[in-house]
Amino acid sequence: PHTDASHVVVTGTFDNWTSSQTLQKTESGFSALISLPYGQKVEYKYVVDGAWVTRSDEPSETDNSGNVNNVLLTPPEP
Repeated sequence: PHTDASHVVVTGTFDNWTSSQTLQKTESGFSALISLPYGQKVEYKYVVDGAWVTRSDEPSETDNSGNVNNVLLTPPEP
């Protein structure tokens, strides 16, 4: 998705929604390596060319403010 975008950022609870993680454009889309905390629910969204979006092929839920965010449950610390 969004392979025609020019700038993609992922942001969420892991960076206090500061849009600090710019994804690098590759031949197949965008990617980044991001350190996440162990054993937590991480809420996140993508900012694609300035527009906040979620991915429909990734789990999501609505937060207390009514915003829909993608959600990832990270594994416990080894």
